[in-house]
Amino acid sequence: MAKENRLTAAQKRVYDWIMTYIERMNMSPTLAEISEGLGYRHISSMIVHINALVKKGFIKRHPNIARGIEVVRRKTTSIPVYGFVPAGVPFLSDENIVDNFELRKYISAPSNVFGLYVRGDSMRDAALYEGDLLFIDPTKEPQNGEIIVALVNGDPTVKRYYRDNGTITLKPENKKYTSIMVPAQSEQFTCVGTVIGLIRRIDKRRIDQILTV
Repeated sequence: MAKENRLTAAQKRVYDWIMTYIERMNMSPTLAEISEGLGYRHISSMIVHINALVKKGFIKRHPNIARGIEVVRRKTTSIPVYGFVPAGVPFLSDENIVDNFELRKYISAPSNVFGLYVRGDSMRDAALYEGDLLFIDPTKEPQNGEIIVALVNGDPTVKRYYRDNGTITLKPENKKYTSIMVPAQSEQFTCVGTVIGLIRRIDKRRIDQILTV
């Protein structure tokens, strides 16, 4: 979001109050209700913030209508973060969303990019550690040597991808584990997406809580 469109603390307080009111009452508040709800002694002081929200594109105000405030639905900047799930639960399903990340606040990303927390240590030697957050592009065709998320017999895995003579090899980056080899046209294999970036875990306690859900 451009700097000039960011909200001050006072503007955000007014905006959040309006959003809460609409969600609870299923209608827009009047200016008097906003002023009273936020404890403004003079309605003119609150209207300054309303006008700023209009100018920055967060709301519209229809004159001569008592409940004439309309919230502008802004494009989401967050991406879903999925977990590894037991067999039988679709990998990219709403019930498998364990977190959200505001990726598009910081970089441009395709509309269907999603996140995935790393589990285990099979990619340790590629510097992918448990709790790291991977960004996955499901539309990017994987090239040899790239890291992908795949489904093998319905189970998700993160491995390095190689294809040669009709055979796909999913190679771990840890000598404790062996490569997975499947025919390229096999129904046992599905490429979910290619890893295009990552964020190293910082808050280990929070990550541990998410991974144990």
